[in-house]
Amino acid sequence: MWPGLAGDHDCVLSTSSVPGITDLFARGPAARYVWDLARREDSLWVVPFGASGVPGSAHHRDQSELWASGRLAPVTTDWNLLHRTEESTTTMTTTPEPTTSTASTVPALRPAVHEQKVEGFGVVRLVPVDPAADAELLHGWVTEERARFWGMADHTREQVREIYEFVDSLPTHHAYLALRDGVPAALFQTYEPDADPVGECYDVQPGDFGIHLLIAPAEGEGAVKGYTDALLTAFIGYVFSDPAHLRVVVEPDARNEKALARMVRVGFELGPEIEKPEKTARLAFLTRAALGLV
Repeated sequence: MWPGLAGDHDCVLSTSSVPGITDLFARGPAARYVWDLARREDSLWVVPFGASGVPGSAHHRDQSELWASGRLAPVTTDWNLLHRTEESTTTMTTTPEPTTSTASTVPALRPAVHEQKVEGFGVVRLVPVDPAADAELLHGWVTEERARFWGMADHTREQVREIYEFVDSLPTHHAYLALRDGVPAALFQTYEPDADPVGECYDVQPGDFGIHLLIAPAEGEGAVKGYTDALLTAFIGYVFSDPAHLRVVVEPDARNEKALARMVRVGFELGPEIEKPEKTARLAFLTRAALGLV
């Protein structure tokens, strides 16, 4: 067996070398399928990018992370469980209705937009929030007393779901679950300040990118020292992985002294207080230069 190769031509993750050129991995599989002939619903598949060949589609690259890591997604063969959209009638998709226990409803099985190992903490993965599937989890988080500055303490489960359905509809705002070694650990949101009400409260600079962070209630249960700072390391790593993002912007409630101290600790510079309809906030900024990034 050649070094550096995983599998052979008879396995799902088939790889091969190029004789006379290299004895290392040089070829790999494209689409991969595992059919369970006894229970077709237990079959698995993956393609290099996504189920749709249309750029801009939600399914254009939604399997990239799974494919690159050698994992597979469930195959949904019951048409009654597939979304009845124009896209799903013309392309093969694995996205089921939210009530189905599949990759869409299980956060750890969703493709990640970012994955980072934080030394002494674990692997942090950011996966998109599924408003319907995650409504119960998020409602439990945002209605805790400790989350009072999030502004949803009196919201019902349905109201929380509707809010994140709205966020999901915006091209400028995104919500993610942060998973620590596969377990939901935080809610992480991003936004473009010039497309958000906060943009009316300060002079938005080119390259500004806003974030919100809510740590899960389980923070104190088995948490390691520097738990929140470790998560912030991954979040900031994600933001600055895009060279177009030059400055991170946060706007915690001005009364939230704990959050402000945390931001200063990781390198943010405090800005002025601003008046928003729902709160008095304190701006804080973190630049690429402050972290020594080019």
